[in-house]
Amino acid sequence: MSCRAWANSKCKRAGLPILSPHALRHTHAVHLLEAGANIKYVSERLGHKSVKITADTYLHVTQKIEDDALALYEQYVHA
Repeated sequence: MSCRAWANSKCKRAGLPILSPHALRHTHAVHLLEAGANIKYVSERLGHKSVKITADTYLHVTQKIEDDALALYEQYVHA
């Protein structure tokens, strides 16, 4: 059984959506960025030649990034 077939069977059994390796890579990168990981680290982890590639591909404004930025701003103006 291939690695992909094995992973698909585990996802089906767990009732999880079946994601392609590309989708898992994208999700991992976005989660790292949402968690506050340095974009240079994420870029190197993904094997990109430049941070610009990583930013253009993975650094979009998610709800979590927006919420975190607004919370930081609120802390700043009330300090």
